[in-house]
Amino acid sequence: MEFAFSAEEERWRREVRAFLDAELPADKEFNHEFTEDEELWEFAREFTRKVGKKGWIGLTWPRAYGGLGRPLPERLIMAEEFARRDAPFVNMIGYGLAAGTLLIGGTEEQKHRFLPDIARFDTFWAEGLTEPGAGSDLASLTTRAVRDGGDWIINGQKTYTTWGHRADVMYLAARTDPDAPRHRGISIFCLDLTLPGVSFSRLDNLGGGRQNHTYLDDVRIPGDMLIGEVGKGWSYIMSAFYAAGGISARHSEIQRMLDAVVAYCETTVRRGRPLIEDPTVRSKLAELAMIVETERLLAYESLGDACNGRTPAFAGALGQVVHKENQPRFAQLVGQIVGPLGQLRTGSRWAPMGGDAEAWYRASYANHAGGTSQVKRMVLATRGLGLPR
Repeated sequence: MEFAFSAEEERWRREVRAFLDAELPADKEFNHEFTEDEELWEFAREFTRKVGKKGWIGLTWPRAYGGLGRPLPERLIMAEEFARRDAPFVNMIGYGLAAGTLLIGGTEEQKHRFLPDIARFDTFWAEGLTEPGAGSDLASLTTRAVRDGGDWIINGQKTYTTWGHRADVMYLAARTDPDAPRHRGISIFCLDLTLPGVSFSRLDNLGGGRQNHTYLDDVRIPGDMLIGEVGKGWSYIMSAFYAAGGISARHSEIQRMLDAVVAYCETTVRRGRPLIEDPTVRSKLAELAMIVETERLLAYESLGDACNGRTPAFAGALGQVVHKENQPRFAQLVGQIVGPLGQLRTGSRWAPMGGDAEAWYRASYANHAGGTSQVKRMVLATRGLGLPR
């Protein structure tokens, strides 16, 4: 089977590439999940605002809400090109999770109030899902939201709050009905992070970025910050990224990494010949290439499901399992190719590939987001194959 984009879609790809050539210098390409460099972050904010001025943040949303109404394949193409260049396109929680929830369940007033701000990157959103005792099993969350007149009072704790210390608001999941079944008593709120009662403690991750513990102590928020209907938070979370056009292009990201490894093997001599000629190295490169191709096919399948309104196979868990387990495997193979010097960090003159191998290895274990692969395998077994627990 051959996958090809139309001539019009390829013209769009060239437009995206031209924008990146003009607005993204090579020294500003970085993974914003694993960098706290303030100069780079200032560039990331400026770059994302430029994307917003083009109308591309809300590329697939209705025009009435700040979008352009473009088709989903164009969102995938844009994601591919941004990932290929490691573009610091920030506010994924805003343009993915929050926007998707608003498009699915928000009132017309909320859509007009929140979505244009997200489309312009006027509001930076952090995620408030995971808790110390509720991660992959998100339905066990205990943060409470209790009505008090026309307001809500929030109490609880969130953790792994990526970008919380940089964000303006939080996409907050809280339990509004403790007596309802676990999946039916959760609601979604937009929480202003400057409100009294909100505090953070630092949580540095292995990859080099910062996350946070977030504490919510009697935080009072207005009633109109409830997004959608009470008790429907679980269904919003499960459907939000599809609704916002959040098509993944992980294959493009790891293709860029593979290209760098191949270039290293072509120019590095070991035992009198280039690494690229070593049969063992070539075998590992072939495995890396298969990882890229697997991810690409899964991304295109996901796009096909979204375009045709199909329910993803295995409740959408297959791609998650494959990617979460491919990340460390890819980094391990790279480490085996470059050898022990691959443990050296950026800044060492002896570090292969400028220290990328070491950085990729550390970042490869940041695969808890959205649920661990073990939990996703349980979803594959029970919902996909009908096996008992």
